[in-house]
Amino acid sequence: MGNSSNRLEFRMGMFGAFLPLLTLLGAILALVLTGWVHTKTLWAACLAAMLVAVILAKKPSEASEAILFGMSRKMIAVMTMAWILAGIMGKLLRATGLVDSLVWLGVNAGVSGAFLPLITFIVAALFSTATGTSGGSIAAIGPLMLPVGVGLGGDPLVMIGALVSGSFFGDNIAPISDTTIASAFTQGAEIKTVVRTRLKYALVAAGFSMILFVIFGILRQTPVSSAAVLAKSAGPKGLIMLIVPIVLIYIMYKGTHLVTALMTMNAFGMIVGLAFGLMKPKSILFADVVHKKFGGVIYSGINGMLPIIMFTMLLLGLVGVFDKAGLFQLILDKVSPFTKKVRNAELTIFIMTIVGNIITAGSARSIVAIGPLAKELGDRHNLAPQRNANIMDALATGTIMFVPYNPGVMLTLGIAMTTGIVGSGFNIIQAMPYFFHGMGLFGVMLFAILTGWGRQYKTEETLKEEREIMGE
Repeated sequence: MGNSSNRLEFRMGMFGAFLPLLTLLGAILALVLTGWVHTKTLWAACLAAMLVAVILAKKPSEASEAILFGMSRKMIAVMTMAWILAGIMGKLLRATGLVDSLVWLGVNAGVSGAFLPLITFIVAALFSTATGTSGGSIAAIGPLMLPVGVGLGGDPLVMIGALVSGSFFGDNIAPISDTTIASAFTQGAEIKTVVRTRLKYALVAAGFSMILFVIFGILRQTPVSSAAVLAKSAGPKGLIMLIVPIVLIYIMYKGTHLVTALMTMNAFGMIVGLAFGLMKPKSILFADVVHKKFGGVIYSGINGMLPIIMFTMLLLGLVGVFDKAGLFQLILDKVSPFTKKVRNAELTIFIMTIVGNIITAGSARSIVAIGPLAKELGDRHNLAPQRNANIMDALATGTIMFVPYNPGVMLTLGIAMTTGIVGSGFNIIQAMPYFFHGMGLFGVMLFAILTGWGRQYKTEETLKEEREIMGE
């Protein structure tokens, strides 16, 4: 935190210091209202706020140095490398047919349409846990499971709810999820620690969801459509690729460094994919420089992660300015009367995460944005960093599905309409009462905060890990 001896000073005092923050929030709101909100367009909001900071700073060079300092922390390097390798793995598992094989496994279990929402939730949860991406899981599973489920008698709204719920399940607990990475490293926690400690919350919410998907799947079952056509290309061959996420999770639990684990398992997955004929060499990397065509899991995996990487770098550059200007300290001083008790501090993190979701329309973006404030609140009460990380992640992934302009939710709407399971007048809000896992995460974490369930405090070991992760 910036202190009075080296604080970045602005024209118009603290009001001037708040203007870059207000610029950021105003620009994001404008993007939301115009429907332009996206990770790529949010770059402009960050750059606009940076420009205001440089103009209003009494010493513009100090503002620029604060930006560069915020962008150059070790945490950025770790998150960037983790996201790049996670993006490659997500593309690899999809390209080798794991999703089709998981769908084949579920459909060929011979279950009636009443249980297709449950199967969809489980398949989406497995795939999203393996790949760490909710949007990728929706894109991979939705076009097949939604029409198959509805064709076999599943209710369209319940099917959509199952797809979204399962996809965000993995976003919450996967070691390679962007939210897991962001929540861990903004709080100075180890990936393996946050995953292990948040499993109990996620599994309780998942159990709640599975019960409701069975109940509503039966209650809202529709007559089987003659248009039901199963994917002929689906088969069990891709199931061999389950070895990749299984081994990845195992070696990470054993203490293997995140980057080491991802790097080696990506290479191993490519070897397995080639050996079993699930992919061709050009599926790994393809380049036609003359015609400017590029492809393959390496190219597409990295390219898909660039927007969140750039947004994070720019946003943490702003965080450097806010830190140097003492804004976080000022905000914390204002909420201090309410956060004197540890439960109230956790409730503040709870609320801030929801507000961050609404403003940024992205769970990882919300975590990155409010992470520094959450860490300071946790430090004041000596909370273990994984506790802060788990509160943020559960709320970020649990409530983001109720933000209708979130990219994953909008993607679900598009798939539902293009597959023909809903009409042109359909509104995604109609399906939100069936986003059971989001409700479950919200309720479970609120219960955990109010009762103290799972609350942990810092130890010598966690302090050492925190210093190493934060580069101190």
